[in-house]
Amino acid sequence: MAKNAGDVILRDRMQFDLDAQGNRTTLYGRIDLSSYVNTVAREGLAIKQVYFQLRNSDLSGTGTGFPNTGCVAPVANAISASTTSCDFGALKVYATTRAYENANEVAIGSPDVLCVQEWISAVGPAATGGSADNGAALIVEKYWYGPEDLHPEGYTVVSDLLIGVAADTWDTEDNSTLELDIVLIAEPIKISTERMNAILSQAQDL
Repeated sequence: MAKNAGDVILRDRMQFDLDAQGNRTTLYGRIDLSSYVNTVAREGLAIKQVYFQLRNSDLSGTGTGFPNTGCVAPVANAISASTTSCDFGALKVYATTRAYENANEVAIGSPDVLCVQEWISAVGPAATGGSADNGAALIVEKYWYGPEDLHPEGYTVVSDLLIGVAADTWDTEDNSTLELDIVLIAEPIKISTERMNAILSQAQDL
């Protein structure tokens, strides 16, 4: 979706750590939208698009890292000819106005969720007698459900936006501090009294 004349582009960045096993329990960053939302004046923001980019510029960690580009390793576990079982990893990033306790509760049907992005990695053993780069099974999937899919007219928010992250055994980036860049394309809008009351009533029920 192209940026329209009345749209604004908002940028933010958050950091989060992976532990020695590449795990990250659910963590939130907050995007301050107070310059665009005001419940008294019935001003809100219709978020039309969200973009995420993961980066690893932390060269002090023990993860793989790409020092020249800062890219994150696309495969969660090391490829080894001695591996005899499958290794799996997952990363999840999402935008929401509700702070879910655990990312495993968050999906495209969850209330107050604008978008969800998931990276799933599977590394299988090399063929018998093979080497690390000869016959290993690799599957990397990336799933994206954006506001243009879930809310084509834009998801209306009247408060700050939360960005949630979590990871399971993304071992190639273990002990690293990852950075997540976020870009929002949104339209400042006026909200009817009835719609504002409905939004505030829903928030009080959380």
